[in-house]
Amino acid sequence: MGLETFFKNLFSSAKESTDSLADKAEAFVEETMAKAKETAAPLIEKVEQYAEIAKEKTSETVNEVVETVKEKAVPIVAKAKELAEEAKEKISETVATTKEKVTAFVNEGSTAAPVPVEKTANRIEEDAD
Repeated sequence: MGLETFFKNLFSSAKESTDSLADKAEAFVEETMAKAKETAAPLIEKVEQYAEIAKEKTSETVNEVVETVKEKAVPIVAKAKELAEEAKEKISETVATTKEKVTAFVNEGSTAAPVPVEKTANRIEEDAD
């Protein structure tokens, strides 16, 4: 029975050693985690502060860019509106002049062939409108 006692003592002491090492490892990990949290806390606070500052600056910059774009767009929009009005006037003038010329041309030609020219004149006026 001496051999059996030897193995029991050997394995029970190994189990106790393992339990002891596991307890020490657990304590070490808990200590290390606590220290890491302590050490990281100020860094996390700084990162949060920098993130907030960056957010504010980005917001300010975006607002400034929007305002600048609005300011720069006003004269461009005004110029585009002015050009559109000028184009509208020119087109109206051209249509009126063309209508007058066509009417004059039709009236000149109506003396030579009264019936067909009248039909043609009406048709041209309808197309112009």
